[in-house]
Amino acid sequence: MTLNLTKAIVHNEGCDLHYWHQGTGPLITFVPGGNGHGRQYYPIMNALSHKFTCVTFDRRQMSASKVKVNKKLSPPQQARDIRAVILAMGHDKSIIFGSSSGGIFSFQFAHDFPQMVDHLIAHEAPTSCLLPDASEIFDWSLHLVEVYETRGLEEADEEFSASLEGYDAEGVPPCATPEPWNKQNFWDNEFPILLGYVPNLWRIRENGTSIGLMRGIRCKDASFARATNEQEKVLGCPRFDVPGHHQGFEVEIEAFLPYFLDMLDTLEKRKKGHTD
Repeated sequence: MTLNLTKAIVHNEGCDLHYWHQGTGPLITFVPGGNGHGRQYYPIMNALSHKFTCVTFDRRQMSASKVKVNKKLSPPQQARDIRAVILAMGHDKSIIFGSSSGGIFSFQFAHDFPQMVDHLIAHEAPTSCLLPDASEIFDWSLHLVEVYETRGLEEADEEFSASLEGYDAEGVPPCATPEPWNKQNFWDNEFPILLGYVPNLWRIRENGTSIGLMRGIRCKDASFARATNEQEKVLGCPRFDVPGHHQGFEVEIEAFLPYFLDMLDTLEKRKKGHTD
């Protein structure tokens, strides 16, 4: 199917959220992570739009969804932005896919609006404070904040990017490049908030929300990949090792897509009470 996106805007809490959608059928909402822009999801949306309505958006203060004055990240506000996009699409619930910090915002959405979640798939949400080596990771993250504040964005981003395994693997295409102000907003307003933020996963499990987890095999033992194992212990939900690096859903779509569909099928069977 040829990419044929419809663009729209919904205003929510002082921000014009720019969103794009395509297809017909049950709604899947794709939530961006720290890079902020929705176009990383265009390939998977195009592949799925023959049987799903697919929507993504630029998160507030990122790409097209700019505001006059940037503010510190609020994960609950990010969840309300997801809700605004879903409602603007004319739906009262959605399948949710969120990667990286988009997975954290998706967990937050499931916590705050459980009745609006059909299924949720979190791809390498970086809840590093759940890990056995959480103290070391937290100290390293604080070090990155200090590097940013004293030596600037380029050096902080270079050191941070070194933790992203698999992007330079042979034959793996490059990812879509975010606008330059996205990185500035990420380091100014998002990274310091995300250091230890974890939505209440225990409450999400109590609510019986349908959740699946994904860990990219190219990421090896990166903290955000290992975090999925700890999330599985808390949530008691399916977890798949899937092709690709931290953005494998974007650049290795042919290998990734069968796992995505298998996860949806697994979650649907569990929801209906089947265990086979």
